[in-house]
Amino acid sequence: MYCVILVLLFCMLIQHKVIGKYKPEHFFSVNQYFFKRLINKNKESYFATLIHDLKTPIYAQIRTLKMLLSGSFGTLSEEQTLIIKEILNSEVYMADIVSNILTAYKCDCAELKLVWKTFDISSELNTIYESLKILAEEKHQILQINYRCSSLMTYGDKLQLTRVMTNLISNAIKYGYPNTTITIDLTNINGNITFCVKDFGEEISKDKLDKIFDKFNGGLTHYNSASTGLGLYLSKKIIQMHGGQIYAKSENGVNEFGFHLHYKNLQPVEKNFELTT
Repeated sequence: MYCVILVLLFCMLIQHKVIGKYKPEHFFSVNQYFFKRLINKNKESYFATLIHDLKTPIYAQIRTLKMLLSGSFGTLSEEQTLIIKEILNSEVYMADIVSNILTAYKCDCAELKLVWKTFDISSELNTIYESLKILAEEKHQILQINYRCSSLMTYGDKLQLTRVMTNLISNAIKYGYPNTTITIDLTNINGNITFCVKDFGEEISKDKLDKIFDKFNGGLTHYNSASTGLGLYLSKKIIQMHGGQIYAKSENGVNEFGFHLHYKNLQPVEKNFELTT
């Protein structure tokens, strides 16, 4: 009985010394803060759900348009083909925006889980090359890929690393000058993998380079994929989740973007060859 009384007295003393220092409005402010956080969290969850639901119709439209272009529903005239290609490009553009926004949300909420597996990163780069070379040809650009190994077995998330490489190369194509060469290097030196893209384009000032990987950086959205200000931000997040580093350089009219991944167990295999459009 005495123990209970002592505990109650001790609790009252603590309440008087600690809680008594704070005025009622302080508790209201704290409650208001957590209430606002709860509202914001619900808004973000709704927003993420909405963006996720947009993916299904967009990808369904992309599949249908590709079927039309392949002649699955009959032969198209030249004019019809051009129009459908324009629509397809717009749908792919929209799909990139939706994917970037959703991935950024998952990164910020620590919900993005990497799927770790061993894969050939040079093979993925070949696939990216095939998908983007048409864009380069439209601007009369040459994509030159230099490999320092015949095969690079990498341990990481294939989908997310492919996203990063695609983002950096497509940015170089989009913002590089026409009639220029875009150089892509993939190397393995003592188990350290380096990927970099160099293009000739408008030089980026030092103050802008310091912020180029920031989220929703309005002043630099011209150099972020899908015009959301998320492309480079996501690339940085993904490389950091792999324990690597991403970087950007710009001098003498040459812009360079790349990343480093560290795998000490890989042995370099010297072999050089090039792919050009």
